[in-house]
Amino acid sequence: MPAARPKPSHFEVVRPRPIIISVAQNKGGTAKTTTTLNLGAALAARGKRVLLIDMDPQGNLTSGTGIDLASLTSSMYQVFTERSVGLTEIAQERIGLTVAPAHISMVTLEMDLVNRNGREWILKRKLESLEGKYDYVLIDCPPSLGLTVTNALAASHYVLVPIQTQAYALYGVPQLMEMMNVIREDLNPNLSILGVLLTFTNRTRLSREVEEEVKNYFKDEVFPASIRQNIKIAEAPLSGQSILTYAPEAAEDYIRLAEEVEKRVNAKFK
Repeated sequence: MPAARPKPSHFEVVRPRPIIISVAQNKGGTAKTTTTLNLGAALAARGKRVLLIDMDPQGNLTSGTGIDLASLTSSMYQVFTERSVGLTEIAQERIGLTVAPAHISMVTLEMDLVNRNGREWILKRKLESLEGKYDYVLIDCPPSLGLTVTNALAASHYVLVPIQTQAYALYGVPQLMEMMNVIREDLNPNLSILGVLLTFTNRTRLSREVEEEVKNYFKDEVFPASIRQNIKIAEAPLSGQSILTYAPEAAEDYIRLAEEVEKRVNAKFK
């Protein structure tokens, strides 16, 4: 069974701007990137200023917003390796969002920073310069538990955990929960789970059984909203769009998710 969940945290009364959310799961194929893109678009549709940060060397979030990976001259790699480069210098405006792109060069990041003091705090320090500029920062984490994810969690207020309602759904969850506990103890005592998002839900018996298993473990941390299986959601990033513009009729689940995210965030900062 998954490791013990991180203990509840106590946030400051004053709401930070931006609210920083890592979308993380130590397992591929759970819709982390799709969730980051479409939740960001749904929050933007609610009038929020949103920055998306792509931390995955594959760059799927980057290409999913219409950025040509082949023509990139600067990315999150430069943000991490060059002290003078900030997020503003590499960010691009796309589909109503600000996007900090990733590049395949990030695969060597851990080795390139092995001798850098304070390497776990690089992203947090770079984000501090954006105070007040955005309402939300959403970080698309790679399916690993290395330095990039450590940076993301050290900088975040929350973690949103997508779980696919298919076989081996909880694979990787114990390691993520344990990592969150370590991050809370050593780097970021305010890190908290914002919620668990069920993705690719359908009417099959397996999907229902996985949903029940996840709810039994995470209880009220599971969002009431879930993302139903829909081919349009998979197609949208291929055209460089969010589901809200590609197929608005299929965007209902993400619109509801954005409402629930805001409700949970606002409840912390009454």
